Amino acid sequence: MEATAELRRHALSNRSFRSLLLAVSGIPIAIVYLWQALIQPLVFGAYLGDFQESYMRAARRLAAGADPYDLCRTAGCLEPTGPQYVMPPPLAWMLQPLVSVDSHVITVAAILALNGCLFAFIFCALRALKVDDWQLAALLALIALSFEPVMGNIDEGQVNLILLALSGAWLLGWVTGRWWGGVAIGLATALKIIQAPVGLLILWSRRWSMLAAAVVAGLGLWLLAAPQFLWEYLTSVLPAISAGTGQFENHSPGGTITRLFEPDTFLGIVRGSPPAARAITLVLALIALAVTFFVMRRPAGDRTGRALEAAAVVAVTPIVTSYSWGTHLVLLLLPMFVLVAWSIRRRDWTVLVLVAAGFLLIGPGHNRFQALLISGYSNLFVLRVLAEMGMVGVVAIWAASLLALRRQRSRPVGESS
Repeated sequence: MEATAELRRHALSNRSFRSLLLAVSGIPIAIVYLWQALIQPLVFGAYLGDFQESYMRAARRLAAGADPYDLCRTAGCLEPTGPQYVMPPPLAWMLQPLVSVDSHVITVAAILALNGCLFAFIFCALRALKVDDWQLAALLALIALSFEPVMGNIDEGQVNLILLALSGAWLLGWVTGRWWGGVAIGLATALKIIQAPVGLLILWSRRWSMLAAAVVAGLGLWLLAAPQFLWEYLTSVLPAISAGTGQFENHSPGGTITRLFEPDTFLGIVRGSPPAARAITLVLALIALAVTFFVMRRPAGDRTGRALEAAAVVAVTPIVTSYSWGTHLVLLLLPMFVLVAWSIRRRDWTVLVLVAAGFLLIGPGHNRFQALLISGYSNLFVLRVLAEMGMVGVVAIWAASLLALRRQRSRPVGESS
């Protein structure tokens, strides 16, 4: 056994062998991604469900001077899915010029834009993490291309890849101490408030210029983009969707708790979340935030420490929010990039294994669950258990970020980078 382990270590330390592994795994991944995310939708067309049914519908309503949240008043917004527009007004407002454009042209533009956002994130993240080794850069790029939520966002035309690109710009500004990173996270929060917890890190670190930039950018966009509907969003739509849901696609602990209290929410037979489940979800969210900031203890003074802080706060976000749809989890690419780069450079295999577990549970694991569900598999107990793989994957990545933070803090000062 010892000889086998030694052989593996020796093989992985060989750059030629690592290059072979990257080629064997990377070429098929790249081909599949190019076919599914670019060639197929551009050449044969695609139906971007959320983009066309929700975003563009809201844009058409705004262009006609009507309320984009009309379906929330008539059909309800207890779950963030379907044709109901449940985001702040800016996205629908910005899409108004496209309401009269040919749908095929819009689809092509959306596909190209979403792919561009993914590669913009990769570029910003590699710069932020100072990845100058092509093998590590290739590994991180392959992680992004093969992460299941990425394809889910492209298939539905969702806005989360835009938020990911803005997160990458924020990460670059965050680790380099530049105020303009606040503009990126402020715009991201204005588009979709799910990234608001990142503001707690900026406030806790007393990065006042970045905080001011975030507030000005976010509020400025809100006041510019259909502000007449902002109050309705804040007082009616946001409280409704923040109430939580036990639908199987919700990977937050709040979803798990709701499913325990009200099993019929699993398949959407019952909507919403019981008051007791909401209360427990809130308590767990506060505990998760407290644990995260306790582990961070004090603002980091070095680039690596700041990157790990960013990873921890982004990783805890799906835990503190009342719902974390599968496509929302694409934002976890930020902590995954930070943790993979950190663990490989320091040969910390525990952190790397936790990230790999999160990747597999959120991606292939959840994908297998969906395949069973669609095939008509009827054992509800097994389906209920398998549905929690996404939540376990989220917790695994959060735990990896806390472990990396602790180990980074315990390193001698002279070893920080």
